[in-house]
Amino acid sequence: MNVYFRIQEHPGQYSGSLRSTHGALVFTGERYRDDISNIVVKEVRTTDSKVEIKLQQILVLPFKVNETTSAEASVRFRIGSDKAGKVDLTKYRVRINAVINYHNGEKKAFRMTLPMMGVYMNSLSEKQKNLINR
Repeated sequence: MNVYFRIQEHPGQYSGSLRSTHGALVFTGERYRDDISNIVVKEVRTTDSKVEIKLQQILVLPFKVNETTSAEASVRFRIGSDKAGKVDLTKYRVRINAVINYHNGEKKAFRMTLPMMGVYMNSLSEKQKNLINR
């Protein structure tokens, strides 16, 4: 599983507060078993207590039959911190609480810590994809 981020171009554009930074976390995943239906991410936190990421909804990474990678899924976030305008998310790691759902109805909860891979780009080159999927 990988996580990227996008930041809203104009801080305070929607909230009116220049101390809040809005954006989206973009998740991608790879299936390690063919019977995995989807991954549901219920909670995301940073490993640094100075920056708090508040998800506005849960995230589902669906897997299509006979494909190993998931469709990319994004979820909006808000960073509430007095340093919000100066935050470089590439220096952060995120902790996720998630559930793997299998085709037979079985569920398995897990926790994972992931590094931020950087700013999300819609069209990654093949070289970048190979580096990311290591």
